[in-house]
Amino acid sequence: MSEIGIAKGQFKTALVAAGLKVSEFVPERVVPPIVIIDNGSPYLTPASVGKEYILRLELKLVAATATNIKRQAQLDQLIEDVINALPRYAVMTNVSQPYSLVTNSAEYFAASVEVDVQITI
Repeated sequence: MSEIGIAKGQFKTALVAAGLKVSEFVPERVVPPIVIIDNGSPYLTPASVGKEYILRLELKLVAATATNIKRQAQLDQLIEDVINALPRYAVMTNVSQPYSLVTNSAEYFAASVEVDVQITI
């Protein structure tokens, strides 16, 4: 397995260890609340001279369906849970405004969190 694949697996494990439900792809049936790990842009950039790199990931945070005020509160809590679960080698760079995520003919309330993960190749 590549160093990139190993880094993504370790990152997922850290989030799961914090009690979050995490998927490395959009599942056939999305069951919120869930964190879906996707590739960010730029995907890989040098961090310094040598073999250190920044792997950018986009975490799609999907809240449970509910009334508008309740789903916003649930999404806010999920954002905080993800930020608190980040391992020391990962940094949150920004959080998008909430949006409607449409997948598999269903619509969900979501936000994207961009994370930079330091890796060595």
